[in-house]
Amino acid sequence: MKGTGGMKIVLLMCLGVFVCMLDSTIMNITLPAIQNSLHTTLETSSWMLNVYTMTIAVLAIPMARFAEMFGRNKFYIVGLFVFGLGSALCGLATSGDFLIAARLIQSLGAAILIPCSMVIGIASMPIEKRILPLTLLGATQGLATALGPTVGGIITEKLSWHWVFYVNVPICLLAIVAAFIILTLKKEARVKSKIDWFGLLFSVSAIFPLNLVLIKGNTWGWVSTLAILCYLMTVASIALFIVAEKKSKAPMVNLNLFKDRLFTGSVVTVTTGFIFLIGVMVLLPQFLTNFQHKTELQAALLVTPVSAAIFVFSNLAGLLTKKIGYTIPVILGFGIMGFAYYLLHNLTIYSTSQEIILLCSLLGLGFSFVISAATIASTSSFEGEMLTASQGVFSMLRQLGVVLAVAIFVAGLTNNINDKKQEVAHFATQKLEKLEVPQSAKEKILSETEKSINGSETSRKTNPTLMTAAERHQIIDSNVQKALDAIPEEKRTSAKELIYQQVEKQVDKDIDENGKLVKNYSKQVSAFAKETIASSFADLYKASIPFVLLCCLTGIVFIERKKKPAASFVKTSVYRVNK
Repeated sequence: MKGTGGMKIVLLMCLGVFVCMLDSTIMNITLPAIQNSLHTTLETSSWMLNVYTMTIAVLAIPMARFAEMFGRNKFYIVGLFVFGLGSALCGLATSGDFLIAARLIQSLGAAILIPCSMVIGIASMPIEKRILPLTLLGATQGLATALGPTVGGIITEKLSWHWVFYVNVPICLLAIVAAFIILTLKKEARVKSKIDWFGLLFSVSAIFPLNLVLIKGNTWGWVSTLAILCYLMTVASIALFIVAEKKSKAPMVNLNLFKDRLFTGSVVTVTTGFIFLIGVMVLLPQFLTNFQHKTELQAALLVTPVSAAIFVFSNLAGLLTKKIGYTIPVILGFGIMGFAYYLLHNLTIYSTSQEIILLCSLLGLGFSFVISAATIASTSSFEGEMLTASQGVFSMLRQLGVVLAVAIFVAGLTNNINDKKQEVAHFATQKLEKLEVPQSAKEKILSETEKSINGSETSRKTNPTLMTAAERHQIIDSNVQKALDAIPEEKRTSAKELIYQQVEKQVDKDIDENGKLVKNYSKQVSAFAKETIASSFADLYKASIPFVLLCCLTGIVFIERKKKPAASFVKTSVYRVNK
C-alpha cells in the first residue's frame, strides 16, 4: 500500500544512501585517470574530491531541517533529481573546473539524500522494530563507503572514468519512479516553523572553515595565518551558534540532542570509526599501485574484502547489539580494527595478497560492529523533529570523520615520507663516499640522486648519469694533450693518432668500470629507497594503533544507560498540508 510499505521504504532509502556514500570514495582510484584526461593540476584534482565531502558536511543539518519544513518525501525526490543531474554533468565534464562545479551540484543532492534517507527509513517502522532499518541503513553506509574504490577501479579499467558518474543516472531515475509509487506525497506531515537564519548562518560559518583547514592545512601549514583564522572563525561560530540556538524559538538543531548520552556516544563512535576506515581505504590502494605495482583493478579487488565483511557481518552485529546492548559491540569492533592496524604496521612491499585480504577482512568486520551499534544508538528514542535533527547532525559528523581521516592520514604520510627521504639521502651519501670514482663525478652523482629522491614519485629509481659525451671528449682531449706535451715536439704529429687511440681506450675502460660501480650504487640506493619510503605507510598505521584501541573506551559511554521518557524527546508540532 502506498505510504505504508515499511520494508519497501527502507530498501528505497538504502538505495539513496548507497549512491551518495559510494561517491564519497569512488574517485579515490579514478582520480589519476581523470587528472590525465582533463590535464588538471594536483590542487584542482584534490578539490574534485574535497568539494563533495565538504558540501555534505556543511549542508546536511540545514537540508534535514528544510526537509522537515517542506516534506521529507518530496525533498527526497528533489535530492535524487539533483544528485542524478550532478552525476550526469560530472560525466560530461571537459575541464577540471567544470567537474568541480558538477561535483558541487551532485554533493548538494547528497546533502539532501543522506539525512532524508535515514529519517524516512527509520520513521517507516515503529520504535520497537527499528533494529531492521537501522541495521540495513548503517550497513549500507559502511558498505558503500568501502566499496567505492573497488567499483571505481573496475568501471575505470573496463569502461572509462566518465561512467563512474554516468552509472548513477539510471539508478536515480529508477529510485525517483519507485519514490512516486511507494512514498506518500499528498497530505505529507510537515513541521510548521520559521527558518532559523542565524542558526543556518553560524552552522555554515563553523563547519566550512573547519573543513577547509582540514583539507588545506598540510599545504598552508597547520599554524599558518590562514589556518589560525579558520580555527578562530570555527570557534567563534560554534559559540554564536549555541547562543542563537538557545534563544531561537525554532532552532536549526535542538541542543537537547546532546543531553542524550546514547546520541552523544553514537556521534563520537561513528566519527572515529570512519576516521580509521577511511585512513585505510584512501591510502592502501596508493600503496598497492605505487609500491607493489598492482593495476588499479587489482588494487581495488584487494581492498574489496572490507566491503564484503561489512555486508556479511553488519546484520549479525545489529542483532548482537539488540540482545546485549551497545558497549560490547563497540569495544569488540574497535578491538578488531586495532588488530587490523597491527597487521598493517607489518605492511611491506613484499606483503602477499593473502595478508592484504586478511587485514582488510578484519577491518571490515570490526567496522561492521562499530557502525551498526553507532547507527542504532543515534536514534535512541527520537521521533519527529528530534529524529530528523539527530540524523542531520549524525550525517554531518560522519562526513567530518571522512574529511578528518584524509587530513590526518595524508598529513601523517607526507611527514613520514619526508623523514624517510632524509634517511635515503643519508644512506646514499654514505654509499657514495665509499665509491671509487673521481670527486667531480661524486658531486654530480649526489646532485642527481638528491633530485631523484625528492622527486614527485616517491618510488622512482635513482639512476644518475656519470658522464656526458661532451665531458668524455673533453677528458680524452686533455689526456692526449698531456701525453703529447711529454714527448719531443717533432714526434707529436706522427704519434698523435696512436696516443689518441690509447687514451680513448683507457678513458672508456675507466668510464665502463666506474659505470659498473655507479650502476651497483644506483641499484642499492633504489632498493633502499623503495623499501624505506614504502615503510612510511606501515609506520603511520603503527602510530595509529594506540588511538584505535583507545577508541574502545567509547563503549563505556553506553554502559548502564538510563532511558529517558520518550515523551521528552518526541514532541513535535506538525500539520498536514493537502494538495
